Amino acid sequence: KLEEHVETDFKVADELQLPESAPAETGTSSANEEEESSIKIVAAGRMKAFHFPSIVEKVIELSGKEKPNIVYIGTASFDRTDKFNLITKLFREHECVIERLGVSEEKDVPSKEVMRRLVVEWADVLLCSGGNTLHALLRWKEIGLDLLMKKAAEKGTVLSGGSAGAGCWFSSVHSDSLRPDNVKNAERVLSELDEDDLTDWDYAKISGMGYINAMCVPHFDATGTNEVTRSEHAQEVLVQQPDGAPAIGIDENAAFIVDGDRAMVVSGDGEATCHVVVADEKTGVTAAVPIPQVEEGVPLDELLVLHEPCDAPHLEKLEEHVETKTEVAVPLHDVLEV
Repeated sequence: KLEEHVETDFKVADELQLPESAPAETGTSSANEEEESSIKIVAAGRMKAFHFPSIVEKVIELSGKEKPNIVYIGTASFDRTDKFNLITKLFREHECVIERLGVSEEKDVPSKEVMRRLVVEWADVLLCSGGNTLHALLRWKEIGLDLLMKKAAEKGTVLSGGSAGAGCWFSSVHSDSLRPDNVKNAERVLSELDEDDLTDWDYAKISGMGYINAMCVPHFDATGTNEVTRSEHAQEVLVQQPDGAPAIGIDENAAFIVDGDRAMVVSGDGEATCHVVVADEKTGVTAAVPIPQVEEGVPLDELLVLHEPCDAPHLEKLEEHVETKTEVAVPLHDVLEV
């Protein structure tokens, strides 16, 4: 049933309203260009990344509160309590106030007004679980939760999550939603299917809600149970299914951060990072470049235009933000011969 919706468009962020102080009309005026986006996103490579203090503390910092109100949305993991406990552990230790919003089952869905008060008015942070991205996006679209998330995003609520809960904020997601055991009763499936059945599946590129114009690739440094590495397959997807956007690869123990018009990386273990992945649609040449880990971040738009075209001037913009001993752009120069 899920496979039927691989081509479904879940985008809601095309017409995000600017903050109230912004001019009513959009165009090329300098006032519009100077207007800062209110979008705040913490997209982690997996749910367990929220066991790293640096990533949890970044979420709290972006909320602007010492103990923010957090709405946990566990739709992708079918609202399982063990997943809730996994991703919220450190937030509870920080004494954050956490409310669960369960919508996987129709009987549990609260009224639209209750959801609005919780998601739009009360929450400082939306924290989404990992799991089945396609299932979550379908449920949110069916009940209108995606539009409430959009209203929360417009007022500066932090959008966060790991794996599926990271990819949902992007324009597209490199997803394992069609994996046989990526279901509510995963343990039963694992006990009933043999190894051949469990490994016979493909990644799918699906639509996300569109807050970041890129394909999110969580678990970028991992290999799926189908024995295909995420990073390699994602580069194939960029060539075979081009949409004019690059990919952002997020290692499992890292998080990609968006704070208005700036982007940055938080590494949970000091080694994991995030990558900009670009492809030349004509030649099929692809390359993945680590995003500079600098405290002030880099301009988000400079990361997202690397593909258009992927040439020296764009790389030089990135290089301005790279510390002296960090060599991240040289490999891309070599591969693309610019």
